[in-house]
Amino acid sequence: MLPVVMTGAEHAAVFLSDAVEVEGSRREVESWLRRSGGEDLLPLAGEATASGEELLMTVGPGFGERVLGVPVRVRLGTCWTRDGSIAIPIRWEAALFESLFPVLDGTLVVTALDETRCRLAIEASYRPPLDRLGSLIDRVLLHRVAESTVHEFLRRVGLTLSAWCVRCPNE
Repeated sequence: MLPVVMTGAEHAAVFLSDAVEVEGSRREVESWLRRSGGEDLLPLAGEATASGEELLMTVGPGFGERVLGVPVRVRLGTCWTRDGSIAIPIRWEAALFESLFPVLDGTLVVTALDETRCRLAIEASYRPPLDRLGSLIDRVLLHRVAESTVHEFLRRVGLTLSAWCVRCPNE
């Protein structure tokens, strides 16, 4: 069954959330994040390069070890603590064909699960481009691509954080 065509008022933000488990204490992850200001997350997530104050990286769904995606400019806000969790504002927007891709705004959140594990989550939103047509295409197909893209990003960052915590505990 096809989705109903939406009116202009229904061209609203689309919300995403996902999480992965990290083998490392919240304290270890927080130490690493504060040391790096969060910027180490981006090179870990996929071939990022410095470009002024922004970083450029490729995001997209993962297929095995490959990421099929588009280059995006990524900006990270200041790392802060929220209800015992660590939070880092994040924004990414396409570096090419900007009008065809949504801008994603969100927050990366690290929360302790127990003494040796924590949860890395993202809470984000975007507005599909191209008004009603873009919203329809998003509902039918592209929201799943967005979910897969965010999950692949978290998976890669989580694996790298886990490896770092094993290598450098209590740093």
